[in-house]
Amino acid sequence: MKDNNGTDVDYWGKADLHIHSASGDGLASVAEIMQYIEETRALDVIAITDHDEIRGAYETRELAARRNLNFEVIVGSEITTLDGHLIALFIEEPIRMLQSLEKTIAAVHRQGGLCVVPHPMSWLTLSVGHKVLLRVMNSPSPDIYFDGIEMMNSSIAGRVAYKKAKDFNATILGLAELGGSDAHHLHLIGSAYTLFQGKTANELRNALLEKRTKAAGKFLTANEQLQGAASQQLKSLVIHPSQKLYRALSKNREQE
Repeated sequence: MKDNNGTDVDYWGKADLHIHSASGDGLASVAEIMQYIEETRALDVIAITDHDEIRGAYETRELAARRNLNFEVIVGSEITTLDGHLIALFIEEPIRMLQSLEKTIAAVHRQGGLCVVPHPMSWLTLSVGHKVLLRVMNSPSPDIYFDGIEMMNSSIAGRVAYKKAKDFNATILGLAELGGSDAHHLHLIGSAYTLFQGKTANELRNALLEKRTKAAGKFLTANEQLQGAASQQLKSLVIHPSQKLYRALSKNREQE
């Protein structure tokens, strides 16, 4: 297989860089996710990217390392900004939600993290749109830039703007293209993924920065998308927001 520069490579690793766990609004626990990936052996690297949350990602990384499993874990988060969602990868501290996209990007980069645009330009979910993509691209600040764009997202939210986003990235943005399942259910993990030369999280990071990644996978069918949808929507719209509000209020009380 050849990389994006036409160079022959011996090995392409596979990574799913957009997975939600039960620590956020996903339905599968950390233990279930780890067992599923270890048994299927379909992925070399994963990123747990719960909404505005890194507890599940921490737990997954620590348990995977302790058990010497066959895959590596990146700590990530899908951050809610005032301009749409942003995936932060390789972070160690939570990032405050509901800031401007520029402030959020700068906060991620200060940690040494990487910023990826999930489901770009999609009108079905909170996404970074055309004008904001250009705004960030043209920012004069050295800290304000995207490191990659999620070109393959299995969900219908990723599907509706796929061609438009792909053309825009090819002609204007020129960002590294990544894939992530956006899985909130166990059986959807790995339905979209990132191909990279290597096998480790560090090799993935280098490939992303050097724009040597490829987005791959499939879009979900209507039946696949609807499996477990009622339970996930209940958690996403009611349970998880209530949990986040409770934690925020508790943190404010501690600081008083």
